[in-house]
Amino acid sequence: MSGMSFLLVLPAILLFAVFLDLTTGGIEENSRVLGSGAVSNTAKDLKADIMVAGKEVLKSEADSVVSSGTPLSNSRAVIKADLQTKMDQMVQDYEDNSGMEVDCNITSVGNSEDPFAVQVNSTIYVGKGNITHWEFVSQDIPLTDPQYPIPNPLPFIKCKGHGGIQVVNNKIAFGSTLVNYLEKRGVENAFAYENSTTAFIIKKCPYDPYIMHGTNNNTLKNCIDNGYFHESADGPCFLCRLEGHGTCPHYGMETFIVPCSSANTSVNSSNSSTNFTYNTAPSSIDHVIFDETYNSTYQGYRLIYYFDGVNLLILYLDNAHRQKYGFPTS
Repeated sequence: MSGMSFLLVLPAILLFAVFLDLTTGGIEENSRVLGSGAVSNTAKDLKADIMVAGKEVLKSEADSVVSSGTPLSNSRAVIKADLQTKMDQMVQDYEDNSGMEVDCNITSVGNSEDPFAVQVNSTIYVGKGNITHWEFVSQDIPLTDPQYPIPNPLPFIKCKGHGGIQVVNNKIAFGSTLVNYLEKRGVENAFAYENSTTAFIIKKCPYDPYIMHGTNNNTLKNCIDNGYFHESADGPCFLCRLEGHGTCPHYGMETFIVPCSSANTSVNSSNSSTNFTYNTAPSSIDHVIFDETYNSTYQGYRLIYYFDGVNLLILYLDNAHRQKYGFPTS
Protein backbone atom coordinates (compact mmCIF):
# COMPACT_ATOMS: atom_id res chain seq x y z
CA MET A 1 0.00 0.00 0.00
CA SER A 2 1.39 3.37 -1.02
CA GLY A 3 1.72 6.20 1.45
CA MET A 4 -1.13 8.05 -0.24
CA SER A 5 -3.46 5.00 -0.04
CA PHE A 6 -2.67 4.52 3.66
CA LEU A 7 -3.54 8.12 4.39
CA LEU A 8 -6.87 7.60 2.65
CA VAL A 9 -7.84 4.56 4.74
CA LEU A 10 -6.43 5.86 8.06
CA PRO A 11 -9.58 7.79 9.01
CA ALA A 12 -11.66 4.65 8.49
CA ILE A 13 -9.30 2.65 10.73
CA LEU A 14 -9.48 5.29 13.45
CA LEU A 15 -13.28 5.43 13.26
CA PHE A 16 -13.50 1.64 13.57
CA ALA A 17 -11.19 1.68 16.59
CA VAL A 18 -13.31 4.32 18.27
CA PHE A 19 -16.48 2.33 17.49
CA LEU A 20 -14.94 -0.86 18.86
CA ASP A 21 -13.89 0.91 22.06
CA LEU A 22 -17.35 2.41 22.53
CA THR A 23 -19.02 -0.94 21.91
CA THR A 24 -16.79 -2.74 24.41
CA GLY A 25 -17.30 -0.01 26.98
CA GLY A 26 -21.05 -0.17 26.46
CA ILE A 27 -21.11 -3.92 26.96
CA GLU A 28 -19.08 -3.57 30.14
CA GLU A 29 -21.36 -0.79 31.41
CA ASN A 30 -24.49 -2.80 30.63
CA SER A 31 -22.99 -5.78 32.42
CA ARG A 32 -22.16 -3.58 35.44
CA VAL A 33 -25.68 -2.14 35.52
CA LEU A 34 -27.24 -5.59 35.25
CA GLY A 35 -25.00 -6.88 38.00
CA SER A 36 -25.81 -3.91 40.20
CA GLY A 37 -29.53 -4.49 39.67
CA ALA A 38 -29.25 -8.15 40.57
CA VAL A 39 -27.31 -7.35 43.73
CA SER A 40 -29.79 -4.65 44.77
CA ASN A 41 -32.80 -6.88 44.09
CA THR A 42 -31.30 -9.72 46.10
CA ALA A 43 -30.77 -7.38 49.06
CA LYS A 44 -34.41 -6.25 48.83
CA ASP A 45 -35.57 -9.87 48.64
CA LEU A 46 -33.56 -10.73 51.75
CA LYS A 47 -35.25 -7.96 53.71
CA ALA A 48 -38.65 -9.26 52.65
CA ASP A 49 -37.55 -12.80 53.59
CA ILE A 50 -36.63 -11.65 57.10
CA MET A 51 -40.15 -10.23 57.57
CA VAL A 52 -41.84 -13.48 56.54
CA ALA A 53 -39.41 -15.74 58.41
CA GLY A 54 -39.76 -13.52 61.48
CA LYS A 55 -43.54 -13.95 61.55
CA GLU A 56 -43.14 -17.71 61.13
CA VAL A 57 -40.69 -17.92 64.03
CA LEU A 58 -42.79 -15.75 66.37
CA LYS A 59 -45.88 -17.83 65.66
CA SER A 60 -44.00 -21.12 65.98
CA GLU A 61 -42.50 -20.24 69.36
CA ALA A 62 -45.83 -18.95 70.71
CA ASP A 63 -47.62 -22.08 69.47
CA SER A 64 -44.98 -24.25 71.15
CA VAL A 65 -45.40 -22.48 74.50
CA VAL A 66 -49.19 -22.74 74.24
CA SER A 67 -48.90 -26.47 73.57
CA SER A 68 -46.42 -27.23 76.36
CA GLY A 69 -47.17 -24.57 78.96
CA THR A 70 -43.41 -24.27 79.40
CA PRO A 71 -41.95 -20.75 79.23
CA LEU A 72 -38.88 -19.83 77.21
CA SER A 73 -35.88 -19.08 79.40
CA ASN A 74 -34.64 -16.35 77.03
CA SER A 75 -37.16 -15.55 74.30
CA ARG A 76 -34.91 -13.05 72.52
CA ALA A 77 -32.05 -15.53 72.19
CA VAL A 78 -34.35 -18.37 71.09
CA ILE A 79 -36.08 -16.28 68.42
CA LYS A 80 -32.74 -14.89 67.20
CA ALA A 81 -31.30 -18.41 66.82
CA ASP A 82 -34.42 -19.75 65.08
CA LEU A 83 -34.50 -16.83 62.67
CA GLN A 84 -30.78 -17.16 61.93
CA THR A 85 -31.27 -20.83 61.04
CA LYS A 86 -34.02 -19.93 58.58
CA MET A 87 -31.97 -17.15 57.00
CA ASP A 88 -28.87 -19.37 56.69
CA GLN A 89 -30.88 -21.78 54.53
CA MET A 90 -32.22 -18.95 52.38
CA VAL A 91 -28.70 -17.53 51.95
CA GLN A 92 -27.47 -20.93 50.78
CA ASP A 93 -30.31 -21.09 48.25
CA TYR A 94 -29.45 -17.63 46.91
CA GLU A 95 -25.79 -18.55 46.50
CA ASP A 96 -26.58 -21.85 44.82
CA ASN A 97 -29.03 -20.30 42.36
CA SER A 98 -27.37 -16.97 41.55
CA GLY A 99 -23.65 -17.44 41.95
CA MET A 100 -23.57 -14.40 44.21
CA GLU A 101 -21.86 -14.12 47.56
CA VAL A 102 -24.65 -13.58 50.12
CA ASP A 103 -24.66 -13.17 53.88
CA CYS A 104 -27.40 -12.32 56.38
CA ASN A 105 -26.54 -12.01 60.04
CA ILE A 106 -29.34 -11.53 62.63
CA THR A 107 -27.62 -9.26 65.15
CA SER A 108 -30.38 -8.83 67.73
CA VAL A 109 -34.04 -9.39 68.59
CA GLY A 110 -35.75 -7.05 71.01
CA ASN A 111 -38.63 -4.74 71.82
CA SER A 112 -40.06 -2.32 69.31
CA GLU A 113 -41.54 1.04 70.28
CA ASP A 114 -44.78 -0.57 69.09
CA PRO A 115 -45.82 -3.27 71.59
CA PHE A 116 -47.61 -5.09 68.75
CA ALA A 117 -44.31 -5.74 66.98
CA VAL A 118 -40.89 -7.27 67.68
CA GLN A 119 -37.76 -5.51 66.43
CA VAL A 120 -35.23 -7.55 64.45
CA ASN A 121 -31.84 -6.06 63.55
CA SER A 122 -29.59 -7.60 60.91
CA THR A 123 -26.78 -6.99 58.46
CA ILE A 124 -27.06 -7.95 54.79
CA TYR A 125 -24.21 -8.42 52.31
CA VAL A 126 -24.55 -9.26 48.63
CA GLY A 127 -21.64 -9.32 46.19
CA LYS A 128 -21.06 -10.25 42.56
CA GLY A 129 -17.72 -9.53 40.94
CA ASN A 130 -16.67 -6.01 41.87
CA ILE A 131 -20.24 -5.00 42.80
CA THR A 132 -21.10 -5.25 46.49
CA HIS A 133 -23.92 -4.14 48.78
CA TRP A 134 -23.75 -3.99 52.59
CA GLU A 135 -26.58 -2.73 54.75
CA PHE A 136 -27.67 -2.58 58.38
CA VAL A 137 -31.39 -3.31 58.59
CA SER A 138 -33.81 -2.69 61.46
CA GLN A 139 -37.31 -4.09 60.99
CA ASP A 140 -40.45 -4.29 63.11
CA ILE A 141 -42.06 -7.72 62.72
CA PRO A 142 -45.81 -7.34 63.37
CA LEU A 143 -47.59 -9.62 65.82
CA THR A 144 -50.99 -8.96 64.25
CA ASP A 145 -50.74 -10.23 60.67
CA PRO A 146 -53.91 -12.36 60.19
CA GLN A 147 -51.94 -14.71 57.92
CA TYR A 148 -49.74 -15.55 60.91
CA PRO A 149 -52.11 -15.50 63.93
CA ILE A 150 -50.04 -15.40 67.10
CA PRO A 151 -51.60 -16.64 70.35
CA ASN A 152 -51.21 -15.14 73.80
CA PRO A 153 -48.96 -17.64 75.62
CA LEU A 154 -49.15 -16.20 79.15
CA PRO A 155 -52.33 -17.92 80.45
CA PHE A 156 -51.05 -21.34 79.36
CA ILE A 157 -47.87 -20.84 81.37
CA LYS A 158 -49.55 -19.44 84.49
CA CYS A 159 -52.36 -22.01 84.59
CA LYS A 160 -50.24 -25.09 83.96
CA GLY A 161 -50.77 -27.54 86.79
CA HIS A 162 -54.01 -25.95 87.94
CA GLY A 163 -56.46 -27.96 85.83
CA GLY A 164 -55.76 -27.11 82.20
CA ILE A 165 -57.48 -24.68 79.84
CA GLN A 166 -59.16 -25.01 76.47
CA VAL A 167 -59.52 -22.88 73.36
CA VAL A 168 -63.19 -22.55 72.39
CA ASN A 169 -64.34 -20.33 69.50
CA ASN A 170 -60.99 -18.55 69.45
CA LYS A 171 -61.22 -17.72 73.16
CA ILE A 172 -59.30 -19.16 76.08
CA ALA A 173 -61.84 -20.89 78.35
CA PHE A 174 -60.54 -21.32 81.90
CA GLY A 175 -63.28 -23.47 83.45
CA SER A 176 -62.27 -23.84 87.11
CA THR A 177 -58.55 -23.50 86.40
CA LEU A 178 -58.18 -19.76 86.92
CA VAL A 179 -60.08 -20.01 90.22
CA ASN A 180 -57.69 -22.78 91.33
CA TYR A 181 -54.68 -20.63 90.34
CA LEU A 182 -55.95 -17.56 92.21
CA GLU A 183 -57.07 -19.47 95.31
CA LYS A 184 -53.67 -21.14 95.58
CA ARG A 185 -52.18 -17.64 95.75
CA GLY A 186 -54.72 -16.62 98.39
CA VAL A 187 -56.43 -14.02 96.19
CA GLU A 188 -59.75 -12.80 97.58
CA ASN A 189 -63.03 -13.53 95.71
CA ALA A 190 -61.28 -15.75 93.16
CA PHE A 191 -64.53 -17.60 92.44
CA ALA A 192 -65.73 -14.61 90.42
CA TYR A 193 -63.60 -16.08 87.61
CA GLU A 194 -65.28 -19.48 87.44
CA ASN A 195 -65.83 -20.19 83.71
CA SER A 196 -64.11 -16.96 82.71
CA THR A 197 -62.62 -16.38 79.25
CA THR A 198 -59.99 -14.24 77.61
CA ALA A 199 -58.59 -13.49 74.16
CA PHE A 200 -56.50 -16.17 72.43
CA ILE A 201 -55.05 -14.47 69.33
CA ILE A 202 -53.23 -11.14 69.71
CA LYS A 203 -55.21 -8.45 67.89
CA LYS A 204 -54.83 -4.71 68.35
CA CYS A 205 -57.95 -2.87 69.50
CA PRO A 206 -59.17 -0.34 66.91
CA TYR A 207 -61.08 1.72 69.49
CA ASP A 208 -58.55 4.46 70.07
CA PRO A 209 -58.49 6.56 72.23
CA TYR A 210 -59.41 3.88 74.72
CA ILE A 211 -61.94 6.06 76.55
CA MET A 212 -64.23 5.21 73.61
CA HIS A 213 -64.94 1.90 75.36
CA GLY A 214 -67.12 3.69 77.88
CA THR A 215 -69.06 5.85 75.44
CA ASN A 216 -71.84 3.34 74.75
CA ASN A 217 -72.92 -0.17 75.68
CA ASN A 218 -71.68 -1.78 72.46
CA THR A 219 -68.05 -0.61 72.20
CA LEU A 220 -66.68 -2.58 75.15
CA LYS A 221 -68.80 -5.59 74.20
CA ASN A 222 -67.47 -5.52 70.63
CA CYS A 223 -63.92 -5.21 71.95
CA ILE A 224 -64.34 -8.22 74.23
CA ASP A 225 -66.23 -10.28 71.64
CA ASN A 226 -63.37 -9.73 69.16
CA GLY A 227 -60.66 -10.46 71.72
CA TYR A 228 -58.71 -7.23 71.34
CA PHE A 229 -55.53 -6.23 73.18
CA HIS A 230 -54.54 -2.73 74.29
CA GLU A 231 -51.26 -0.92 74.77
CA SER A 232 -50.19 -0.81 78.41
CA ALA A 233 -47.27 0.60 80.36
CA ASP A 234 -47.93 -2.05 83.05
CA GLY A 235 -48.77 -5.09 80.91
CA PRO A 236 -46.02 -7.48 79.83
CA CYS A 237 -44.60 -7.28 76.33
CA PHE A 238 -44.93 -10.25 73.99
CA LEU A 239 -41.34 -11.41 74.50
CA CYS A 240 -41.78 -11.43 78.28
CA ARG A 241 -45.14 -13.20 77.94
CA LEU A 242 -43.24 -16.01 76.23
CA GLU A 243 -41.08 -16.19 79.37
CA GLY A 244 -44.11 -16.34 81.68
CA HIS A 245 -43.80 -12.86 83.18
CA GLY A 246 -47.05 -11.26 84.34
CA THR A 247 -45.38 -7.85 84.24
CA CYS A 248 -42.12 -6.48 82.84
CA PRO A 249 -40.20 -3.19 82.48
CA HIS A 250 -41.03 -2.84 78.78
CA TYR A 251 -43.97 -1.07 77.17
CA GLY A 252 -46.44 -3.90 76.67
CA MET A 253 -50.08 -4.89 76.26
CA GLU A 254 -53.12 -5.99 78.21
CA THR A 255 -56.44 -7.67 77.58
CA PHE A 256 -59.56 -8.36 79.59
CA ILE A 257 -60.25 -11.56 81.50
CA VAL A 258 -64.02 -11.79 81.39
CA PRO A 259 -66.16 -13.36 84.13
CA CYS A 260 -68.86 -15.77 83.01
CA SER A 261 -72.13 -14.22 81.87
CA SER A 262 -75.52 -15.52 82.96
CA ALA A 263 -75.91 -17.22 79.54
CA ASN A 264 -72.53 -19.02 79.54
CA THR A 265 -72.36 -22.78 80.00
CA SER A 266 -69.77 -24.62 82.01
CA VAL A 267 -66.50 -25.40 80.22
CA ASN A 268 -64.12 -27.76 82.02
CA SER A 269 -65.65 -26.62 85.30
CA SER A 270 -66.34 -28.38 88.58
CA ASN A 271 -69.17 -25.93 89.32
CA SER A 272 -71.50 -24.61 86.62
CA SER A 273 -72.91 -21.78 88.72
CA THR A 274 -71.46 -18.29 88.65
CA ASN A 275 -71.67 -15.93 91.61
CA PHE A 276 -72.79 -12.40 90.71
CA THR A 277 -73.01 -11.24 94.34
CA TYR A 278 -69.43 -9.95 94.52
CA ASN A 279 -69.11 -6.18 94.57
CA THR A 280 -65.34 -6.50 94.27
CA ALA A 281 -63.08 -9.16 92.78
CA PRO A 282 -59.63 -9.22 91.18
CA SER A 283 -59.47 -6.54 88.48
CA SER A 284 -60.34 -8.06 85.09
CA ILE A 285 -57.03 -7.13 83.43
CA ASP A 286 -54.70 -9.98 82.55
CA HIS A 287 -51.52 -8.45 83.96
CA VAL A 288 -53.32 -7.79 87.26
CA ILE A 289 -54.54 -11.39 87.41
CA PHE A 290 -51.17 -12.89 86.47
CA ASP A 291 -48.76 -10.53 88.23
CA GLU A 292 -47.33 -12.57 91.10
CA THR A 293 -45.33 -9.81 92.74
CA TYR A 294 -46.38 -8.73 96.24
CA ASN A 295 -49.97 -7.38 96.50
CA SER A 296 -50.10 -7.07 92.71
CA THR A 297 -53.46 -8.76 92.09
CA TYR A 298 -55.60 -5.94 93.41
CA GLN A 299 -59.38 -5.74 93.50
CA GLY A 300 -61.69 -4.07 91.01
CA TYR A 301 -65.27 -2.85 91.33
CA ARG A 302 -68.10 -4.63 89.60
CA LEU A 303 -69.14 -3.05 86.29
CA ILE A 304 -72.20 -4.25 84.34
CA TYR A 305 -71.32 -3.21 80.82
CA TYR A 306 -74.09 -4.96 78.89
CA PHE A 307 -77.52 -6.42 79.61
CA ASP A 308 -80.12 -7.39 77.00
CA GLY A 309 -82.65 -8.97 79.34
CA VAL A 310 -80.93 -12.35 79.17
CA ASN A 311 -77.19 -11.82 79.08
CA LEU A 312 -75.67 -10.00 82.05
CA LEU A 313 -72.06 -9.12 81.17
CA ILE A 314 -69.71 -7.82 83.83
CA LEU A 315 -66.12 -6.87 84.51
CA TYR A 316 -64.31 -5.91 87.68
CA LEU A 317 -62.23 -2.78 87.09
CA ASP A 318 -60.09 -0.73 89.44
CA ASN A 319 -60.36 3.03 89.17
CA ALA A 320 -57.19 3.44 87.09
CA HIS A 321 -58.51 1.09 84.42
CA ARG A 322 -62.01 2.61 84.62
CA GLN A 323 -60.44 5.97 83.77
CA LYS A 324 -58.35 4.43 81.00
CA TYR A 325 -61.40 2.92 79.31
CA GLY A 326 -63.79 5.79 79.89
CA PHE A 327 -65.96 4.49 82.77
CA PRO A 328 -66.95 6.35 85.96
CA THR A 329 -64.76 5.63 88.98
CA SER A 330 -66.15 4.11 92.16
